[in-house]
Amino acid sequence: MKYIFITLLGLGLMLGSCEKFLEETPTGSLTDESQITSTAGGEALATGAYRALPDWTSGAVWWGGNRANALEYATGKAYSQYQGAELWKFEQNSESGDSEYFTHPWSMWYTGVRDCNLALKMLPGVTELSKDQMSKLIGEVRTLRAFYYFSLVRHYGDVVYNTEVVTDLADAPRERSSLVKIYDEIIVPDLEFAVNESALIDEQSSDGRITKHSARAILADVYLTMAGYPYQEAVTDTTKAWCEQGLWTMTGYPVKSASATELLQKSKAQLDYFYGKYELGSFADIRNPAMGNKGEAIFQIQYVAGLRNNGIIATTLPLASQISMFGDENGTGIPSVAYYNSYNPADIRIKDRVYFFEDDTKSLKYDPNESPAAKFAVKFLYKYYDTEAIKVTGQSGLNFNIYRYSDILLMHSEVNWALGIKSEDEVKGINQIRTRAGLPTFQPGELSLKDILSERAYELVWENKMLFDMRRTRTALIDGAGEFAGIENFVGHKPTSFNYEFSAKHLLAPVSSIEIDNNRLCSQNYGWLPQQVGQ
Repeated sequence: MKYIFITLLGLGLMLGSCEKFLEETPTGSLTDESQITSTAGGEALATGAYRALPDWTSGAVWWGGNRANALEYATGKAYSQYQGAELWKFEQNSESGDSEYFTHPWSMWYTGVRDCNLALKMLPGVTELSKDQMSKLIGEVRTLRAFYYFSLVRHYGDVVYNTEVVTDLADAPRERSSLVKIYDEIIVPDLEFAVNESALIDEQSSDGRITKHSARAILADVYLTMAGYPYQEAVTDTTKAWCEQGLWTMTGYPVKSASATELLQKSKAQLDYFYGKYELGSFADIRNPAMGNKGEAIFQIQYVAGLRNNGIIATTLPLASQISMFGDENGTGIPSVAYYNSYNPADIRIKDRVYFFEDDTKSLKYDPNESPAAKFAVKFLYKYYDTEAIKVTGQSGLNFNIYRYSDILLMHSEVNWALGIKSEDEVKGINQIRTRAGLPTFQPGELSLKDILSERAYELVWENKMLFDMRRTRTALIDGAGEFAGIENFVGHKPTSFNYEFSAKHLLAPVSSIEIDNNRLCSQNYGWLPQQVGQ
């Protein structure tokens, strides 16, 4: 069976801010047996590896559902005005692998893996590419494959291992491989190649394509995640069915093992490289499409207004509030009131029109005088308030941050704290974040895990970081007044709006029911439905 795909020259349309390389027209179809020899063809192959990324903010389930928002629903710190988005299923522990919140990400990330594998198979045959051009493109594609697999293992644990183009349907059904194997044999080697061996430029990306800075940021996060859970438990015995049987029992962070220490040191090396190479800009930069791939942006998902729009914008607007030019205003992407109340009242980030807002004017679409709209019932996210899109066009090209310098600074402080470094290195990253937010700074030796995770929650609100922070540290922040009231083990934590406590089941997401149905060798994670036949 030939592997058939749409001409990759057309797939650049998905990428975003560098419009010249986006404006291509599909001219037909190719198979993996086609001969591509031109430089343009090689670049198109690599470009195709990006096409799954913009689906990160695509819709799911009913009206108002969004894949990015679902990663926040699972933390227990989200609110939705419209129940069709199915936050209630997370609150009542009735989600399953049938939900598009789990089938779509699985398919999205494996689409990315497939595109990367195809590009890696075909790029060596592109004879017009110079050695450095070839190395650069392979560095891009391997970084993306690593990122797709990193997303898969953080969400689902053990996943199907595949680094080749599947040409025979008989080879498609495969068992899930240990997450340790995925990290050790795919994710880390791909990223280490990109950072240490490839001809990628070692600077900030100017057009959304992968550079060594993008690869370094992912690699730093990978090392930090591997120094925590579930890697540090699964690596103790890779023969155990950790994911299927829910055998997870380890607690305590940072993990006290030689492996964890070595990984933290590797993460520190990447984070030290970044320190001082970027500057924190204004909070307004985050919601300004003109700042795409600029300022503190390190790795962003690219969008172009009217061509491929950022799907999260409308979900963060009050339900049917008539404040925007969007056809929909969903009210489904809202940090919970308890989350908002856990900010320090002095924090600049919760001042009106910084990270949150509480009122607005009617859109010209509904009111030519733009009179004030009704005051909102709760605080809504202003972090993604793309003014041009909301008030003028109804289409947003705002990029979505995967890594920005703020995240790097917070990881820097966490790694130094975890290594027991009681010097300025421990606090300088987090202190830059707090200074911009107008908050007191820390002295070396004062930091706690609660301080670190709280600051990540405040700064990186609704950037899809918290769920993975909870899983890798196996801890959860307790909502409070003016600060988080405390931190406790993930298993046994009861989010404010949930009617149950987290168990070992919730350390992973359910495997996609589509994969369960189509791959007879793929088993389901512990506690989740649907189960594989005979499991």
